[in-house]
Amino acid sequence: MSKEQKGFKIPYGDSYFEGMRKNDYLYVDKTAFIKQLERVKRVIHLRPRRFGKSLFISMLEAYYDVANAHQFDELFEGLYIHEHPTVSQNNYYVLRFDFSGIATQDFETIMDGFLNKVKNSVDTFISKYNLKIKVKDYMTPASILNSLFEAFERLNPEYKICILIDEYDHFTNAVLNNGLDDFMTLVKRGGQVRSFYEVIKEKCGRGTIDRFFMTGVMSVSLDSMTSGFNIATNITTVGEFSDMMGFTSEEVKAILGTALENTRDEVVQLNELEKKELYQIFRDNYNGYLFSEESETKVFNSTLILYYLQSYIREKRHPRNLVDPNLNQSAVTVNGLVEVRNKETNYEVIEEIVKNKSISGRLSDFVDLSKGYSRNDFITVLFHMGFLTIKETGLLAKFEMPNKVIEGVYFAYMAELARIRYAYKLDVGKQDMAIVRMGEDGEIDEITTLVSEFLQHLSLRDAINFDEKYIKIVYLQFLYPTDQFVVFSEFPARQGYTDLTILKSPSSYATYEILIELKHVKKGKKDETTAKRVEEAFEKGKGQIAEYMTDKRLANRPCLKKFVVVFAGFEVVKMEEIV
Repeated sequence: MSKEQKGFKIPYGDSYFEGMRKNDYLYVDKTAFIKQLERVKRVIHLRPRRFGKSLFISMLEAYYDVANAHQFDELFEGLYIHEHPTVSQNNYYVLRFDFSGIATQDFETIMDGFLNKVKNSVDTFISKYNLKIKVKDYMTPASILNSLFEAFERLNPEYKICILIDEYDHFTNAVLNNGLDDFMTLVKRGGQVRSFYEVIKEKCGRGTIDRFFMTGVMSVSLDSMTSGFNIATNITTVGEFSDMMGFTSEEVKAILGTALENTRDEVVQLNELEKKELYQIFRDNYNGYLFSEESETKVFNSTLILYYLQSYIREKRHPRNLVDPNLNQSAVTVNGLVEVRNKETNYEVIEEIVKNKSISGRLSDFVDLSKGYSRNDFITVLFHMGFLTIKETGLLAKFEMPNKVIEGVYFAYMAELARIRYAYKLDVGKQDMAIVRMGEDGEIDEITTLVSEFLQHLSLRDAINFDEKYIKIVYLQFLYPTDQFVVFSEFPARQGYTDLTILKSPSSYATYEILIELKHVKKGKKDETTAKRVEEAFEKGKGQIAEYMTDKRLANRPCLKKFVVVFAGFEVVKMEEIV
């Protein structure tokens, strides 16, 4: 039975290229990029977590490793590079480092993990190629590498070395989250990380290392080493490599059209309606990443696509959660980035992103923490982490949140910040019941009460520029934790944008959906002045809802309830359903 007849297994969580190819797992062909990469021998490529970096490294290892020459046809048949091989095919000793999985509870543990990772990789390298080498010094990562390379050079070997480094900054990012002082100790002259890369730099210069490819999330660790490692070309924002990792829309559509196997070895072929529905879910929640100002190609988070698809293929049911629990992009991650330096400035950046759904700035060429942490540096870090993506180019680029998943992370952070900043303790039970009441009865009084109560905790400073956008942010903070609804801020409808459109998630048990038009008026000195403003605002909101409902995407939702909510100051003064 052919693979097409049998169906492909879904490789969720798998990043071992050889195993995937030998066991009929789905593989999206990225081998055409090998030819492009070979124009630059030493490369750094950064992407957010769960974008397929480890699988790409594994594919390069299978292609370049001389030990894999005998199985080139088996591993690469049907892929682009099989018909268009380069002269470097299976022509290197491959030394691979993977710095993920290092325990990060304290600085000493991290350093022990770094040392052991290097030692194990070097031992594997010597054993795999049966090299007559004995490493003499296991005291530091740099000394291990130096001893290896000096002994290797004396062998006068037939092949040169290709170094592949996966998740280079996984543990240094953990150190950075724990404190700037320990981080700077690692990357300063004489620090263990800097010394490690200085050895690689020297051996690249001598020709012992002929090819080098490294992945990670942020450039901060290397940037802060300045001359510690400046021999590789960073292709992170180069247009021709913008879709080297992650899935394009064409690739996602091809996956949805492929025969797939579920965990019971049953072949599942999606029908046209299923493919259309799933693609829309994927586009809203996992797409939107544009990594280069030179490109127009947006990509999906590949791991989230496979996570969702695996669950759906198993039982033809949507997963309860849109977000893979293993993604680890959370409010805690954002908070760690904010806390590095210049906390108030960083918070203002986050607030601007949340309030306006975009921010203008430029990507920093280097983020050297020994010299500062500017507004553009922080934007650059958020971009590399996948919390921002390019929206528009110009004198200053404009950045935005890529999708609904990341939007939820921001609002979770804002909720946590509110808890700390305003000493506000949310009653989670009330929050859950308010969401249940929305779904079962189509009523928003309980969620609106929570919003109003929270607003009472704001300071006078916050009240100065208070408007509808702030009210909307608070609603979003309370609504985003639920898996029953997908919440849209500024949903496009006809010629306008709704304030809040709360639609059922694919796995929702809710009956009702909600549309809320928010209005805010300043209190006048006289009650009658305030009352007049409230009525004017209400009528305006009512008219806007009437316009929105001429949009078929909303008009055709039979259980959509519409409300206008008017705030005067921090208080709700009018709330009515529009029928």
